[in-house]
Amino acid sequence: MKKILLLAVVAIMAISASAQNWYLGGSIGFNHVKVDDEKTSNFTIAPEVGYNLNSNWAIGAALDYTWEKDSYNVFTIQPYARYSFFRTENNLLSLFVDGGFGLGFISPDEGDSTTVWSIGLKPGLALNVTEKFSFVAHVGFFGYEDYKEAGKHTGLGLDFNKLSFGFYYNF
Repeated sequence: MKKILLLAVVAIMAISASAQNWYLGGSIGFNHVKVDDEKTSNFTIAPEVGYNLNSNWAIGAALDYTWEKDSYNVFTIQPYARYSFFRTENNLLSLFVDGGFGLGFISPDEGDSTTVWSIGLKPGLALNVTEKFSFVAHVGFFGYEDYKEAGKHTGLGLDFNKLSFGFYYNF
């Protein structure tokens, strides 16, 4: 019993010592599109957790939920590796690229659910307001997305229409 208690204390101390490398946050989004006389809206929420391996590399994952009015629900998990390739001298601004994949399912309001996936790169920037708080933006996507069975797009290429804003709290 004493060994288990000692092991638990050591594990908690190790986690606490490395807590400064963790970040927690995410993004939310809303999109309203009008094409001819047809209007559609969707809402996305994507909580995220990550771990800074060093000053340039981090790993993390986002859970992404998107709802489109009168159309579908999408749930994906998106693990990634982040490489920060530029930082200002005062560390106020950093540029990065996330490389990863997404795997999930889309549930249309009518019809059967189907698997969706993507793999690619997402460039982004982080504005470090304080040592603990950062605003983050992802701009675009370069890669492959497969949503064809769900009546959505499938494609390989560069998409600058994808823009998301979020925040991180650094422990």
